[in-house]
Amino acid sequence: MRERKADEKELKEHVFDIIGHRRAEVKLSAAMGQDAAKLDCGAVLVHTDPITGKCDDIGALAINVAANDVAAAGGEPVAFLLTVILPLGATKEDLGRIMSGAERECVKLNAEIAGGHSEFSSAVTRPVVNAVALAKEISGFTPRKPLAGDEIILTKSAAIEAAVLISERENVSLDDSERARISTFRDMLSVVGDCKAVAKLTKSAYMHDVTEGGVENAVWEAACGADAGVVIYADEIPVDPLTRKLCRLTKVDPLRCLSSGSLIVAVPAGEKLAPKLTAAGVPAKVIGKVTSDKSKYIVSSAGRRELGPVADELLNSEE
Repeated sequence: MRERKADEKELKEHVFDIIGHRRAEVKLSAAMGQDAAKLDCGAVLVHTDPITGKCDDIGALAINVAANDVAAAGGEPVAFLLTVILPLGATKEDLGRIMSGAERECVKLNAEIAGGHSEFSSAVTRPVVNAVALAKEISGFTPRKPLAGDEIILTKSAAIEAAVLISERENVSLDDSERARISTFRDMLSVVGDCKAVAKLTKSAYMHDVTEGGVENAVWEAACGADAGVVIYADEIPVDPLTRKLCRLTKVDPLRCLSSGSLIVAVPAGEKLAPKLTAAGVPAKVIGKVTSDKSKYIVSSAGRRELGPVADELLNSEE
């Protein structure tokens, strides 16, 4: 196949016939010959993220990863711009599968794909999908930095995303119940609902999506951004038994690998907020606290060590 943009027929059958219009804020959307989308939703929060790793449902993951970041910043996703670059050996059906996965997640989020670009190129050896998320501010909620005295909450459990990706490797054997559990994990990769629940229960908080480097890296980033100290309690961090099994097989630490689907929240009264989140359908647990002395460390039954920037162990194991 020669290098080229997706043609008119491919775009119609495998892009435009798949994506739908569902947001009044999108005044001008994706169409043949249409060079830009038009949105009307007041102040706009914007984030972009590429998915370059091996992934069975890369379109869905691209939408969720971008949506998670604008949600953690206090936004409600409205629309996405999606760029899909496929290797020369890919087919129009591959494009359709990617768009179908992305559209499925947009339906769940009540958002839409308002534009983008797709092409076949020798510059890539596997599909690369980049999503730009456009969001409007959640009314009545103010994002802020972590403050000394805040308690740190983690929603759901660590390394959900890592468990999904590990399960897709050919050398991993799972029984039917475990595969069903992985299917459940795939439905947990969004934190948009987590963020909405936080915004409904408190007027101001710090929120941060947990991605590369896992919980340890996310907490370290939060503390560095606030020029604060932090302590987290490793034994308090929830890890699903199946996640722990898959991480053990792959020899990666579940606290140090891809964790889309989990959110860290810093608020003064985390012990009060966590059970309210759980009651609202978002499992949550206090795992640490923000301190004023600027030291950053993690405590476990094995002792205490300093926190630092983490190179994602799952991504590194794939190199």
